[in-house]
Amino acid sequence: MQSRVDAWRRQMGCRLSSFLLSAGLVGGAAGITLAASPALAIPEAQAIKKLEVIPVYVLTDDKGVPLPIPRDKALILPLYLEKAKAQAELAGLLKGNPKLKAGVVAIPLNVMNEKVAELNKQLKDKSKPLVAPVVVNQADRQQAVAMLKAQGLTEQQINDGLSVPVFFTKPFLTITTPEGPRGVFFLSYEQLQNSLIKVPERDKLKPQVADLTAVLREIIKAPQDSYVVFPTPEYFRLVQENQAKGKPAK
Repeated sequence: MQSRVDAWRRQMGCRLSSFLLSAGLVGGAAGITLAASPALAIPEAQAIKKLEVIPVYVLTDDKGVPLPIPRDKALILPLYLEKAKAQAELAGLLKGNPKLKAGVVAIPLNVMNEKVAELNKQLKDKSKPLVAPVVVNQADRQQAVAMLKAQGLTEQQINDGLSVPVFFTKPFLTITTPEGPRGVFFLSYEQLQNSLIKVPERDKLKPQVADLTAVLREIIKAPQDSYVVFPTPEYFRLVQENQAKGKPAK
């Protein structure tokens, strides 16, 4: 049976290279202890569920059906981490198709993963799969590239292996959860830096970066449920919007 992470990587158009693991995730020096046995600490589904704090914005029709962009070999459905970028894309689409009834919908990334899988099953033309790449913040992408180049990686290696940059520290910056302390992964470099400001010995914590699919694999392979994904700025914004409307936070 195919790994859920492998399926997620294919559907989301993500790539995974081993150099991203060696760039900071594997080995004791990185602050992670990997399981020696093949047993998983948590199911893959539980690891992917940690992505529920990452809302992505999708262009849909008036019935909420996603609007992919036809390409030669696939249907491309961009998943925007920032609402403003999705709205800009929508404005361009409506300018060329003024009669089109379309909008922008926020969906948790883990839920969107399942939706993409279901939409692929429904496709009549199987020669053109639906691929849903995550459109990341450009500043975060540039920061990740600079960090990996500083570690000696070439631009080609980075382009081949990095789709969705995730930031963390070595050793791990931790937060206290109801289940105990957990190492934190950030999709925003600015959020990582803001969190480090609050740490007395922050100079000992060295920022690192890896691709999201590599991070998911390490979350699964760790001997215990030891990590959390920090909610993105858009998640906090959506929570505030819902609270203002009197809706319960999700």
